Amino acid sequence: MNEEQKKYLVRTIEESGEWERIETSVDGLFVVKPPEYNNRQTVFVEIIPSINGQAIKKKGIYLKSTKELEACLDLLNNPKTKELLDVITEYYGKRESPKIEI
Repeated sequence: MNEEQKKYLVRTIEESGEWERIETSVDGLFVVKPPEYNNRQTVFVEIIPSINGQAIKKKGIYLKSTKELEACLDLLNNPKTKELLDVITEYYGKRESPKIEI
């Protein structure tokens, strides 16, 4: 990100309202400004996964540091996470509803 983009981002955040979701040029990546707490402003990055531009969740994952991002990436890249989701999908994934003849 160049200096002009950084300045624009900071200005946009400062001008935004509480809990306003600011879109970015990356699908599913937003900036959120919660209310100040103890005279300190916090800003989050919200990640909302999307498929073909359509959000698959209403709320995303809120991150406020690169350490949090790295911790999430470690979990997401752990083979056990995929293994767990495979089992859940197999047993509880979307199934066709049975049709009842009347």
